[in-house]
Amino acid sequence: MKFSEYFHMRGVRTVSAALGLLIGSTFALLSDWRYGVLAGAVVALVASFVLPFRMYLSDRPYAKLKKTIAAPFLLDERVRFTVKDGTVGGFFLLTAKSMIFLSLERGNHRLELSREDVKSVVLGENMTISIFLNEKQYIRLIAGDCEGIYEILRDNGWSTVG
Repeated sequence: MKFSEYFHMRGVRTVSAALGLLIGSTFALLSDWRYGVLAGAVVALVASFVLPFRMYLSDRPYAKLKKTIAAPFLLDERVRFTVKDGTVGGFFLLTAKSMIFLSLERGNHRLELSREDVKSVVLGENMTISIFLNEKQYIRLIAGDCEGIYEILRDNGWSTVG
């Protein structure tokens, strides 16, 4: 993502406004309401600049890693997915020949699956997609737009069920 795109993310605006409201209401309860409004506005303004900058810095190593992948991306989505110890946040990259999972948490995890590795892809309930590797192993993908991801997988010839 470009640096400017972090400023336009809905989550950044929501968190900044919530922090401003929380700090502002706390100041208003403890002192005059005008100080509360001023403190809330300052906190919201500062958070709206600090949060995108921090997110950009934390995503830079993964942006460099994405540049090493030569194939064009059909999909580049921020998701959560299952690993051995639970779920981790990261990126789901889709190319014409492979799925690539990059982890943002708990070390540097990278998993690349080819079309031969993936037996089937099933759209689940509650914003999940299950990617089956065999009868017993699967990766659960958790994202806000699972239907969109599933449609892209189906349109590009991955083995989808349903």
